[in-house]
Amino acid sequence: MKPNSHLERLKARLRELTSLNAISSVEKNVAQYMHDALKPLADEVSADNFGNVFALRRGKKPGPRLMIAPHSDEVGLMVRSITPDGFLKFHTIGAISSAILPATRVIVDEKFHGTVATVAGHLEAEIQPRVRPVSELHIDVGASSEKEVRSWGIREGTPVNFVSPLVELHNPELVMSKSIDNRIGCTILLDVFERMKGETFEGEIYGVVNVMEEMGLRGARMATARVKPDWAIALDTIPSEDTPLSEERSCSIGKGPVLQLIEGRAEAFIGSAMHPKVRDLILDTAKKENIPVQFAAQYGKWVTDAAAIHISGEGVPSACLNIPRRYSHSPNEVMNLNDAVNASHLVLALVKRNSAKLSFRIVE
Repeated sequence: MKPNSHLERLKARLRELTSLNAISSVEKNVAQYMHDALKPLADEVSADNFGNVFALRRGKKPGPRLMIAPHSDEVGLMVRSITPDGFLKFHTIGAISSAILPATRVIVDEKFHGTVATVAGHLEAEIQPRVRPVSELHIDVGASSEKEVRSWGIREGTPVNFVSPLVELHNPELVMSKSIDNRIGCTILLDVFERMKGETFEGEIYGVVNVMEEMGLRGARMATARVKPDWAIALDTIPSEDTPLSEERSCSIGKGPVLQLIEGRAEAFIGSAMHPKVRDLILDTAKKENIPVQFAAQYGKWVTDAAAIHISGEGVPSACLNIPRRYSHSPNEVMNLNDAVNASHLVLALVKRNSAKLSFRIVE
């Protein structure tokens, strides 16, 4: 297979970003990386008190303010309490199935390796193993007492991350790692800003890296209120359903980025429907550029930062462009880098179409 230089650049960047640990609310590693990486690519770069990062590129002429926004955080665990014999009880940060946790390698406070404990197969071989809730699980870091654990600096609230460096599958266009959600969005944002050099566009392009998406879209609320964009594209990931575990196959890895037409969680009264004028602009651009796209309309499953962005202020016409990945919110998310290449092409083409001629009014 002939190497694709663009794909390889994205892979190298993604490898660096997934090597960083940044569960929700403990995101300095990624925020600092993105701040430093965007600085030579933008006219202005700044960060707020919570770690949201803002990069501005100004066009040659006045025009709309477009916000392109991935999030910096990842799912993981956080220490809840310490048992007298030195085991760590924990909370999940983000939506993680307790079924995938036993025997998972973790690192506590970026210093102490451990594992989520599991029952030996010999002891459950003759019975139906049950999925234990998180409240029954614990992390073993090799300590002998609570006192010893606390002497290491581990306490309630200490972050815990999955240990799963990025690797290529046999097909090198497919990679597997923790935190592909949403380091691939950060990767695409950096790629777009790098490729904007020498391009002509109008208005202002804001690259915004939002914190705490996995804890309720918190950073997106703060950032959108600050930027006040005229329109926005949230960059995120979406669970693919192209394995034997899924009955419904609405999207697959390797077939292009996914336009999330509607999303939401009914029980939380939150979600979004893609603005029709933004949808049509994206579809027209994809057609003109011969970029494949997929569609998803799965209300009731998940939300992205688009749900917070679109209701900011007087309302922001928004879309969510997603990268499909398998085994979501696990240590072993799998994606096809061609989807990121196509997403980068599409976002850059949209940047070049940012113009004072654009109108997002529904009623003229």
